[in-house]
Amino acid sequence: MQTPDTSVQYLKGIGPHRAKLLSRMGIGTIHDLLGYFPREYEDRRYPAKIATLIPGHKAVILGKVEASETIRLNASLSVFKAAITDGTGIVFALFYRKASPYARHDVFATLKEDFKQGNYVFVYGQAEINFGEKQLRAEEYERHFPDRQNHEAIHFGHIVPVYPLTEGVQQKWFRKLMRDVVDNYSGAWADILSEEVVNRYGFPAAAEAIVHIHFPGNPEAAERARQRLAFDEFLLLETALEIVRTKNKSVAKPQRYSIQRRLLTPFKERLSFSFTHAQKRVINEIFASMEQPEPMNRLLMGDVGSGKTVVALSAILLAIENGYQAAMLAPTEILAEQHFLNLSRMLDGIPVVSALLTGRLSARKKDKQEILKNIAAGSVNLVVGTHAILEKDVQFKNLALIVIDEQHRFGVLQRASLQQKTTAPDVLVMTATPIPRTLALTLYGDLDVSVIDSLPAGRKPVTTIHCPASYAYELVKKEITKGRQAYIVYPLVEESDKLELKAAVKEAGELSKGTFKEFHVGLLHGQLPQIRKERVMADFRAGSYDLLISTTVIEVGIDVPNATVMVIEHADRFGLATLHQLRGRIGRGTDHSFCALLGNPRSEDARKRFEIMTKTHDGFIIAEEDLALRGPGEFFGTAQHGMPPLKAGNLIKDTQIIARAKALAHEIISEDSSLLQPAHVPLRSELLRFYSGRFGLSKIG
Repeated sequence: MQTPDTSVQYLKGIGPHRAKLLSRMGIGTIHDLLGYFPREYEDRRYPAKIATLIPGHKAVILGKVEASETIRLNASLSVFKAAITDGTGIVFALFYRKASPYARHDVFATLKEDFKQGNYVFVYGQAEINFGEKQLRAEEYERHFPDRQNHEAIHFGHIVPVYPLTEGVQQKWFRKLMRDVVDNYSGAWADILSEEVVNRYGFPAAAEAIVHIHFPGNPEAAERARQRLAFDEFLLLETALEIVRTKNKSVAKPQRYSIQRRLLTPFKERLSFSFTHAQKRVINEIFASMEQPEPMNRLLMGDVGSGKTVVALSAILLAIENGYQAAMLAPTEILAEQHFLNLSRMLDGIPVVSALLTGRLSARKKDKQEILKNIAAGSVNLVVGTHAILEKDVQFKNLALIVIDEQHRFGVLQRASLQQKTTAPDVLVMTATPIPRTLALTLYGDLDVSVIDSLPAGRKPVTTIHCPASYAYELVKKEITKGRQAYIVYPLVEESDKLELKAAVKEAGELSKGTFKEFHVGLLHGQLPQIRKERVMADFRAGSYDLLISTTVIEVGIDVPNATVMVIEHADRFGLATLHQLRGRIGRGTDHSFCALLGNPRSEDARKRFEIMTKTHDGFIIAEEDLALRGPGEFFGTAQHGMPPLKAGNLIKDTQIIARAKALAHEIISEDSSLLQPAHVPLRSELLRFYSGRFGLSKIG
């Protein structure tokens, strides 16, 4: 007896070879097939009359075959041509095939059989006029049997699903397979909603939704099915997060904090600026969470330049002045190194011992062993590093606070791995990717959310322009002559044979001897030795360089208030988030700043990015536009939140569905935290299927 968990290999007509092809699409079982939803639909309910076909437009026709022939176009390409009539005119359906004269089989054998004179056929394709003939460049076809009362076409006469496929899997074959699977197994799809909830929201039953997501009777039925299945996806996610959140709140942490001001006051006094109202509010939120008996799990969200680092450092100092250790985890070595430099600079004169731990350092065993020894002994108060911190040989004496930067670049399991290095630590995750608060509560539903929603006083908006290089370079010269500094950013370190793009190293040499020969020009990129990078950044900050030529290594972490110009070469090659982060390196002082985008945006998306950058500075608006342009998968990465990719749900347009799912998850877990009531058992089963091992959720209750 085949069940939803049966391998697709054992379905009729599949076998090992096709099962291997399907596995590339993430399909291993019948359940996977049922959950493999169409990417779009084509309305093939109403065939067009041949007389009404419009060249350049796609259409479905239904007609009678009058004649057919095979034409060899060249040594490797042939075309099968069939004349079809429907009483309003004649059209020639064309099927192109690669065909070697030495082939042992006739590539048109099936077509010749199906397009025999007198047969009726559906054909779908693009209409064209060539050589005075009305033609249809055929994409799909299907026989029609007007004398068979019980025959129903699969590929025509309906709203037809179109699936994302891999090479070697044909749309018609897959659609027929899906029709058989839906007919036989849709009733086995788990319904995780109680009858009361289904009625409350007016949803179709799960089995009905599966049928209509694949083979809807009309567009409205398809959307109703999608909304039901999207609700299920979000309910599973929100319930998993609610369980984790409840679990976190139920744990008592060993560390206790009191605000002693032994380190916090000297730190605040040494700052050259005052905290903004938003920073003060967020620091109070964080301190209040840290003072609670259960562990803090909080997301700190703020735009570029909003001052997240000093807020995080305030939390770090609260932990350290209470006798605990803190760790800051960054996704790349460059970002970890820059954090270490910035924190060291801000902590200058304050009795805090910091250490940097990265993969590059790991190669220097002697240095690493000394650092590991000091971390284990507790003589290092703050460890800044990359994934290297997660390694087994890194042992802390009394780690109490974990700060994770750019959370979207880390998996939830990596966060859990770091948390396992101590007992119930406080966790603060930071992101400079502003997203709508409702979306943040969905993606980071196991976290409390703090938002720094204003920039430091005195910050002026950066004027962003799309201009020629000559204009941008004159702007650089003008600002440097005023005593300011500038950046020019390139996408590559060295020239590439594959990419015709300017590269930092070559351009630095040419510009320093040519256009900017009267100025001091520095070069910075990720391939420089660490000590050299530190020297260049320190010299630029000190004013030794007028102009810094760089790669995106400066995207995060550099703070030079005197820099007022940013020129981005080949800006059309960068995403919105990167462009906004780069622009965030300027406008940090009180002088007016300029960002010049160079490049020729050839694609519509690239033109849209330039338009957005020149119109707004609001990181939340930019993030929403970026999310709309790239889609949730690319924007957030595919697995960083520990959840399966959404198949029916859409993070952008399903905000109401998400809110309902979140409210229901809270309602369910509040009354039945172990999900053992009969109405909740299907939900429990699917949770364990999808989320076991994710979010640290290995069991429920």
